[in-house]
Amino acid sequence: MRHDRLVLILLWRELVAGLRATRRRDLAWIGLGGGGLLAYAIADIVIALHAAAPKLRDDQLLWVLGLPITFAALGCLAGNATSGLCLARAFAPFLKALPLAAAKRRRMAAAGAFALGLPLTLTIATSVAFACAVIGKPLPAAWSLGSAILFALGFGTAALWRLRRPYLLIDEAASEAAPAGRPWLRRLDRARPRWLSSWAWKLPGGLLRPSWKLAAAGLLLAVAAILGAWASLAGRTAGPAAVAGLAGGILVFMLSLRCQPLGSPVLRTAPIGFSRVWLRLVRLPLQLSLAFFLLPAGAALAAEPSAWAVPVASGLWLLVLNGAYAVFGAYFLNAPFVAMLSFAGALAYASYETLEYGRTVLVGLAALVFFLWHRTRQRYRNG
Repeated sequence: MRHDRLVLILLWRELVAGLRATRRRDLAWIGLGGGGLLAYAIADIVIALHAAAPKLRDDQLLWVLGLPITFAALGCLAGNATSGLCLARAFAPFLKALPLAAAKRRRMAAAGAFALGLPLTLTIATSVAFACAVIGKPLPAAWSLGSAILFALGFGTAALWRLRRPYLLIDEAASEAAPAGRPWLRRLDRARPRWLSSWAWKLPGGLLRPSWKLAAAGLLLAVAAILGAWASLAGRTAGPAAVAGLAGGILVFMLSLRCQPLGSPVLRTAPIGFSRVWLRLVRLPLQLSLAFFLLPAGAALAAEPSAWAVPVASGLWLLVLNGAYAVFGAYFLNAPFVAMLSFAGALAYASYETLEYGRTVLVGLAALVFFLWHRTRQRYRNG
């Protein structure tokens, strides 16, 4: 019982250490600038909800089917991510000296995961109640409670499933893995510095271990590419396949990019610059992203050869978005999920503001990317 709070203590200490390592000027920028942007975003959401209130109140499909599925899915994603975060702390290598069995460590991780899930559930309930009050939906408390219950059910189901799965430590995996690695990975990952992507992906010996996650992600991406290509070929228009290629390409890049080696003291003290290491980490995910993009792009070109500019523009936008996310991924070093959420939020906010103020908003997005690049480069150099 006395070790149940250990994961929460570790997470709290990490948060405090991160805040203490951040300069006061940066904390002020984050607090004041982030608070201002949050207030502005809430005001925009309130205005949008007021404008669409009659339609939202009468949309029965949204309230009966759309919201339950959305909150249950969000709960599953949050439960899976939170339990994985807590398991990584409970099975951390520096805790091996403690006489704790695997069941005890899972109990510690479960205590941390469900403790973190409580504020997330309260946030969902508060947000739904606030939205219902803004649009004038009857019984806002009931909708808020129902949404919180669905989120909690999804969170608990995903968290329990993740906590009961076998947790294989990296050194244990390395003892079971063949040192040679996969031939295709050996060819793609031997540019200097060698095996950097394998290090980032935590692949023991360069061996890519098959898993249900990898199979499910590959199946979903393949289905999306095939559907996009089929829609373009059937309608003889390049748009659907180009959009599928762009969306799937950036998703592949986001899922495959890992930048943890940029925080390694060993790598930072080596005679190698930040740009070279960053480009080396980006290389393999970029190849995978472009390989996925080629199939829908080819279908788009075959469906409408005269509209060759559409797949070409999609490819250029894919490169731009991949480069922007690579900066986010490097800045949020050990938190790829946070990097994905931040990048998606920045894109969504910039797209929304572009509808009101035009493309000049993209200058602000570019400035944000440059600022994150500068801060990440400084952190790599100075620690």
